[in-house]
Amino acid sequence: MNHPSKFTPVLISSFLMVFISIFPVLNMLNLLCCAGIILGGAAGTWYYARQLEKAGQFIQNKDGIMIGLLAGIISAIVYVILSTMILMFSKQNPVELVYKMTEQWGFSIPPESEKMLRTVYDEYNKNGFSTIMIGVELFSRIVSHCIFGPIGGLLVASLLNKRRKTI
Repeated sequence: MNHPSKFTPVLISSFLMVFISIFPVLNMLNLLCCAGIILGGAAGTWYYARQLEKAGQFIQNKDGIMIGLLAGIISAIVYVILSTMILMFSKQNPVELVYKMTEQWGFSIPPESEKMLRTVYDEYNKNGFSTIMIGVELFSRIVSHCIFGPIGGLLVASLLNKRRKTI
């Protein structure tokens, strides 16, 4: 049997994940157990399920997982690129905010952390970005998006299969 391409559903999922994550008020949705990432994986899987139904086929759980996983990888990479570009154009050094907040709240920074913060601070001032922060951000985004994206895909695939079996 000929299955529809997963390319478009993965792009839909990736776009939605990045869109929700990059915009200031929408990204608050990700504070609820990465709900924006789950929603992105669910949207692409739902679209793919509709394409399969047109072809007389049904979605499988592995399809939802794969769409969410691929979209998670792509969205993590695109998000890090976009957020780095935004920081570079804004010429803002986020480490300054860390110093201001710790001072404002009366916290002290341990010497080991101070050394690392100073390195990152200097990188931001010199380059407009920090390779250390890009690496940390990319790693954390890939992990979180590759966990929660497939969850969204699996939820939709499971719900559609359960509904199909009860009809």
